[in-house]
Amino acid sequence: MQLFYQWFWRLGPGNPMAVRIVQGGSRRLRDLWLRMAYLGALVVLVLIGLLAGGGMGQDKSLADLAKAGTYVFAFIAYGQVILVCLLAPLFMAGAIGAEQAGKTYDILLTTPLSNLQIIFGSLIGRLFSVIALLLSGLPLFSVLLVFGGVPVSSVFMAFALAGLTAVFVGSVAVTLSVFRAAGRKAVFVFVISVSAFLLASYAVDILLLRRLPGAAGSTTLLTPLNPLLVLDSSINRANYSPPAPEAVSHLPGVVAFYLARPFAAFATLTGLSSLLMIMCCAVVLRRVGQGESQWWYTLKKRLRMGRTARVRVPRTVGRNPIAWRESHTRGKVAAAIIGRYGFLVVGLLLGVGLIAVYHFGLLPAVQTVPSRKSPNEAVVFHSALVTLLMIEIAVITLVAIYMSAGSVSKEREDGTLDIMLTTPITPKYYIWGKLQGLVRYLSMMIAVPVLTLVIGGAYSYFGHLLGFTQATFEYSEGQRLLGSAVVSQGPADKPYLVPLESGPLFLVMFVPFVALCVAAGMGWSLKAKGVLGAVVPTVAIIGSLSMVLALCGYNAAANIPFVGPIVNAFSPTTALLMVVDPWTTIDSFSDQPVAQRLAMLIGALLSAAGYSAVVYALILGMVRSFDHTVRKLSGTA
Repeated sequence: MQLFYQWFWRLGPGNPMAVRIVQGGSRRLRDLWLRMAYLGALVVLVLIGLLAGGGMGQDKSLADLAKAGTYVFAFIAYGQVILVCLLAPLFMAGAIGAEQAGKTYDILLTTPLSNLQIIFGSLIGRLFSVIALLLSGLPLFSVLLVFGGVPVSSVFMAFALAGLTAVFVGSVAVTLSVFRAAGRKAVFVFVISVSAFLLASYAVDILLLRRLPGAAGSTTLLTPLNPLLVLDSSINRANYSPPAPEAVSHLPGVVAFYLARPFAAFATLTGLSSLLMIMCCAVVLRRVGQGESQWWYTLKKRLRMGRTARVRVPRTVGRNPIAWRESHTRGKVAAAIIGRYGFLVVGLLLGVGLIAVYHFGLLPAVQTVPSRKSPNEAVVFHSALVTLLMIEIAVITLVAIYMSAGSVSKEREDGTLDIMLTTPITPKYYIWGKLQGLVRYLSMMIAVPVLTLVIGGAYSYFGHLLGFTQATFEYSEGQRLLGSAVVSQGPADKPYLVPLESGPLFLVMFVPFVALCVAAGMGWSLKAKGVLGAVVPTVAIIGSLSMVLALCGYNAAANIPFVGPIVNAFSPTTALLMVVDPWTTIDSFSDQPVAQRLAMLIGALLSAAGYSAVVYALILGMVRSFDHTVRKLSGTA
């Protein structure tokens, strides 16, 4: 028994690697400020939730406080899980990058530490910062219990979901580090993949699966795979609850467990996946370190993924060599080429395929209007199209932030910036060239949602003129319906499915927003010593800005005629909803289509001008402080 206790102690709490990482992290002032900033953000979210939920003011009853407490808890719980999914991989990547830079793993292989000690120590040490962040918000959740309306079990479930997600993310990070594949690109591709999966599964569940006949108010097959849906099944049990045990008793035991107990199924899946990854790492750790697994390196060499020497044909450089370098020399390895062109091809194929499936009447029908005689496929088409475009926007935004956040700091780390400063290139030339080059490089990805909207608008317009649009729109009480929206009163002709002007309007609104993401990432990249130090604040700022603009813009478009669409144009996510389906998003669009379309155009132009002005101000600030910032970070100031 004593031997087992000693083995367990050295493997877990007394692990030398874990002790080293925890002690080193506890002494950093940066980690203290990070926890304080996280707690401050939670306090701000509580105040916003109280204001939005009606929990502040005079003459508030206990019922009002309980309702506000429930709203605030749900708001914070969802935000906490999203932050863990997005920021935990970046914190993990910082530890991985430090170990790879110092060749820590190679040194550890020469010590008496076993494979399990190295793996568990690395995992526990990297999870310490994330778990400490989660625990810092526990007192705030406890205060919400005073309002009532929040069961204690939901609080512990929210923290358990965030903790299980952090463990899974940490296991992936350790696996990448063991297989020597944990570069910045690999980690950020993992972040983008996680974000796309969360958004896609949540949107498909809430927009499609919940609307299918017989699925109202019940969890779906996607629920145990998404922590946000599992949290929704715990908080919103009145409208989204698991099926009763007797309803799934006829199914096999594993299937019944999966459907009837979402939280237990999620915990089982993440726990088994993490354990499997850790055991695989423990088996192959020393083999990879000794170079016995040559298949990975051979594959990288064959796919031109390594840093092998390559001979290129001389090419003509444009007016700004920095812009040309950023737009033409990035992503010339096989993985980047496949990812970039794959995004273009797959995105367009999905968009065209969705239109084709709708045209031939193969989409499932959902019932949205009680007075309708039959379901309407147009609602499913709009939901699927918005889901697809939302995923593409999220991927483009994250790629823009990551590339810009590493545009300057990476050159500082490898010494390229010092060499560039010895040339006649001025700071203005350098900064503007970076911005232009990165936006040009992202132009292929930006074209995917824009072309999808153009194709959808063309199909809708010419299908309306030529009469080959598939959907049959029924009428009730003399009103013409599109999905769940009243379009207008008039003859029984088929209305447009997607506005013809949706593609150009979205292009005008989205390109300046991408330029803002690039400028913000470049600003933090100029100030930060590493890529991760620039990615985290950029994601936080852009995410907060998008959330505030989305909440304000969507409500304004739904309640304020003419002015609402102008305000909504400043948010790329809700602006997408507006250009895809203005009949349900914009107030009085059916009654005043010309005026509301003019408002959409004015909003697109004003948002483009506003974002361009902010980008110009950021670039001027970077140009003025460029020399001082670079010298300060290099230690010469």
